[in-house]
Amino acid sequence: MQEVEEPKRQGLSIRAISRLTGYGRKTVRKHLIQPDGAPVYGPRAQQPGKLTSYLPYLLERMQAGVWNARVVLRELCAFGKPA
Repeated sequence: MQEVEEPKRQGLSIRAISRLTGYGRKTVRKHLIQPDGAPVYGPRAQQPGKLTSYLPYLLERMQAGVWNARVVLRELCAFGKPA
C-alpha cells in the first residue's frame, strides 16, 4: 500500500488520500496505523446457541425416548426455565 504511505509523507490528510486512492477513510487510517500487516482472517469462535444451556436436559430427554418438542417445552416451562 505504497500509494497510501507516500501521500501521507507529503503531508496530505487522510481524507485527501482517500479521495486520491479510492479507498475509504477508515481503510486509509487502519493502514497508516499498521502499514505492514495485512488483515488476517481465520475461523471465528463458535457462539453459544439459544439451547446450549438446556443441552444436557435435552439429551437426557432424547435418551429417555421423548422426541416431542411440545412435551419438552412444557417440561422446561414447568421447571421455570424460559424457552
